[in-house]
Formats: sequence, C-alpha cells, structure tokens
Amino acid sequence: PMKKVLIAFLLLSVASLTERSNESVARAMAQQTQQTFAPDELDRLLAPVALYPDQLLGQILQAAQNPGPVEALNLFMTKNSTLKGTALQDAATNAGFDAALVTLTLFPQVVKMMSDQLQWTTNIGIAFTNDRSSVFASIQRLRKKAKEVGTLKTTTQQEVETKTTSSGEEVIIIEPANPQVVYVPTYNTTTVYTQAPTTTTVIVQDDDDGAGAAAGGMIGFTAGIAIGAAFSSPYYYSPYGY
Repeated sequence: PMKKVLIAFLLLSVASLTERSNESVARAMAQQTQQTFAPDELDRLLAPVALYPDQLLGQILQAAQNPGPVEALNLFMTKNSTLKGTALQDAATNAGFDAALVTLTLFPQVVKMMSDQLQWTTNIGIAFTNDRSSVFASIQRLRKKAKEVGTLKTTTQQEVETKTTSSGEEVIIIEPANPQVVYVPTYNTTTVYTQAPTTTTVIVQDDDDGAGAAAGGMIGFTAGIAIGAAFSSPYYYSPYGY
C-alpha cells in the first residue's frame, strides 16, 4: 500500500509540475509567438546542438516546441534514476509523457540541458515553429563552419557527409557510424566553429560535462547509447528529406 501511495504521489507531482510549466511556457510563447530571430541570433541559439546527429537534433527541435513537459520529464528521470533504457521509457509512458518525448529519456544529459536552460529551449521552439527554413539554414551555416576548420568530420562515432535533399539542396548530414548507437557530441561553442583542432584524437568520454572536448576546439563524445528502434517510430522527426 505504501508503495502505491508513493507512486501515486510521484505521478501527481509530475502532473502538477507539467501543468505549471505548461502554463508559464504557454504565456511566454504567446507573448513571443511572432518573434523572429536574425541569422546571427539563430546561430548563437543553435550553436550548442547544431553538431548533434540528425536523429537526436530532430527530437530536440520537436520537444522544444512544447518545452513545459521537458522540465517535468527531467524531474521524473531524476526521481527514477535507477531505471534505464526500455524500463525508463515504459515508466515515462505510464506516467503520461508524450511518446515523442519518451524517446529523449535515452539521453538524460540532453533532457537536463533543455530543462536547466528552459528559456533557451523555449526560444528554439519559437524559432522552429515560426520559421523552420531559417533554423535549418542556421544549422547548415554552423556545420559548414565546423567542417571547414576541421572539427566536424567522420569518426568512428559518426559519419559526416553532404547529401542532396528532395528539393535539390545540398546539406551536411551527421549520422551515427553504427545506426543502432548514438554518441552525443560535446564541444566548446566558442572554439569549435572557428578554431582548428590541436589534435586528431577524438576523446570518448564517460561523463557528461564535456570538459575534455572544450580544449583545442575539438569535438568529444559521451559514451555511446544504444537506441534500438527508438527512432523508427512515427514520432521521429527527420530534419532533412533526403
């Protein structure tokens, strides 16, 4: 009985936080619904995630359009830190989180980043909702800069290549080297787009702070995350139609 009471209390707490977050975010987004961002503003806004693999980037853009539940999901994951993988996804689904958001439970550091910087997340959602083409253009500008200085390249963790979209546009695509394993990149946004790496060695990290990648402008990676069929669902949003 006590366990059931605790579970009920946790679900009520998550629901309450989600409602409050939704209300505050809704007010903010209503006030800024027509807000537009200049290209340089978009570049600063998207710099922290522009070099993420497309599958993960697509989920972030989707989730940012309704950022309130992201904060509640972060709380839920913190209180259920012993759950991992499918068990965590099932628990999040049972707690009432949207299926599109549940896929992000595989990436706790991403959920925490989005929750801790909710205004940043909200701004990304506003930009994406109001003008997707400008958001994609910004991502491509940033990727081109990183590729030109040598920080964005194919590694054992990711494949970087130029593809042609269905509309005939050439875009820089970032995909996992292994389709079943995603590595989250970590990098210093003040150097990765402007400074050539001081070493050809890619640091694979087990922690989430990205400290190693901040040195010398290079891109490091957190430990690989097995995604299984997580991005095969209809909730996966592909940023580019190629």
